[in-house]
Amino acid sequence: MKTKDENPLAFFEYIFIENNITAELEAQLKYYDFQSHSINLPYVIKYVEYDDWNNSIKGEIEIQKILIPILRREFEKAKEHMYAAFLRNEPSFNLNYLTYQFNTIQSLITNNLSIINKYPFFLLPLKGLVKYINDRLLIPGSDNFVLDENNIEFSIDDSLNTYVKSNEQIVHLIFDYMNGKNERKEIILSEEDFNKLISYTLHLIQEESVPVIDKKLNPKLSSKDIIRFSYWVLHKELYNTSKIRTYFYDFIKEVFENFKDNDIASIKSQFGTKSRIFNHAFFPEITKKYLSRD
Repeated sequence: MKTKDENPLAFFEYIFIENNITAELEAQLKYYDFQSHSINLPYVIKYVEYDDWNNSIKGEIEIQKILIPILRREFEKAKEHMYAAFLRNEPSFNLNYLTYQFNTIQSLITNNLSIINKYPFFLLPLKGLVKYINDRLLIPGSDNFVLDENNIEFSIDDSLNTYVKSNEQIVHLIFDYMNGKNERKEIILSEEDFNKLISYTLHLIQEESVPVIDKKLNPKLSSKDIIRFSYWVLHKELYNTSKIRTYFYDFIKEVFENFKDNDIASIKSQFGTKSRIFNHAFFPEITKKYLSRD
């Protein structure tokens, strides 16, 4: 479902149908090495996979852990489309455009209470979009749009509110240290290469695939485990699941010169390993918090 400037809410209109929820989950599960799986809406996906010794083991993933990253990605896209349309429109038309978007959001909530009761986190991006309209797009002095939530008979756990930071902000929080100096006071990446790193990484999470690599990167770091662990932190922050999307391994292999002699199996086996990483002063706090955990 492609979202466009004229209809930035197209994905949310699409996802409020359980058959489409199932379709989105199936599309995501192709990134996992499951032998088999069953989707049990609205709570869990049960799966069977092989362990390192080729034994079949059973497990479960909470459905919200797969859907929330999708919703966050589409939330960012919707904001971008709203802003693009806002810039193109005449000021006299913008209020009508924004009012239409608000009315669509209100209608989605009012007409889909049964879905929201099953998937309360669906409400978060919609509320976030209303806040974005009020804070960034309304002409100063205009009355804010206020959602009618009177018929919603549940509270949302604050821990589900993952829309405080955008994907791009999370990427910068984790990787901006590569635009600085290492423990030997050497530049880790040149400005040009750092910009490529950010561009490559944003493609990775927005398109869920490895981008075309026009130049491999070779950060000046004491251990390539630092690179691998940084991408584990990114995966953890975005998806909050121990099941790793396999294209992350391919990305590390293709992007970084440091891993040119490593096979995917070795990258996978050490992904998230922190035992060989020194807690350097240049690491960001978002990474240090994982290094300090047992």
